[in-house]
Amino acid sequence: MRQRIDCLLIASGKGGVGTSVIAALAALAAAYRGDRVLLVDASESGGTQHHLFGVRPTESLWMLMDRRSDPNDLLITVDEGLTLVPGGTSATAIAPATDNERRSALARLAHVYPNFDTIIFDGGSRLDTISAISELADPSVLLVTSADRLALAANYALVKSIGGRRDNAPIAVVANRHTESLAEEACEFLTGACSHFLNRTIDVAGVVPDDPCLQAAVGAGMTVRDALDGSPAAEAVRGVLNRVAPAISAAAASSNSPSPSPTSFRRWS
Repeated sequence: MRQRIDCLLIASGKGGVGTSVIAALAALAAAYRGDRVLLVDASESGGTQHHLFGVRPTESLWMLMDRRSDPNDLLITVDEGLTLVPGGTSATAIAPATDNERRSALARLAHVYPNFDTIIFDGGSRLDTISAISELADPSVLLVTSADRLALAANYALVKSIGGRRDNAPIAVVANRHTESLAEEACEFLTGACSHFLNRTIDVAGVVPDDPCLQAAVGAGMTVRDALDGSPAAEAVRGVLNRVAPAISAAAASSNSPSPSPTSFRRWS
């Protein structure tokens, strides 16, 4: 019997910080540890995940705005245990014109969630999309940031927005493409601001180092799955995932003893 379904929203207040790659690596890590994973590309522009996994979708998440569309028709198996829902304007899809259309598509997708253990959303940086996913799917949130002040300020604003809608939402942050010392400084700045001004505790999930080999391989057209060998970024994301969304088997083993909520975060150290 399945013990739970984990929902994890990976997002950022600022684009260009590597949210999609982090989401792809997290989905692969969850699949490789034995979870049945659904990776949802919630982009409303071109979509990224189908490029990262080298597939050519004929359907998109936003086609579910049409009630005649079947959520099962969107599902693409990209690896053992890993299924993708493409996003953006894949195939003939158009982006939602209203928040009602956006929420309608996301609500209809939820019909397939019981077939999976872990749902990972690539939420990008669009506030309307992030807000809709946060309210409808009730996920834990993993913010991706860089160390520049613009990204940190944008993620502070995103924490404020999410907290205004879900004051109990578990939120953690990961610093991407930085050394550990610089990442710690950036995360300390963000968590301190959230604590002082918002009275909000934000956990630090870890650091993902710069990985030029992975970037070069993906940039040259290799799929992210085929570029994993020896990747320090992939190894770091595995650790992050195990902090923010512990393995299903681990949760099942401790189900008979008192434990924190399965979606709660553990502070990185």
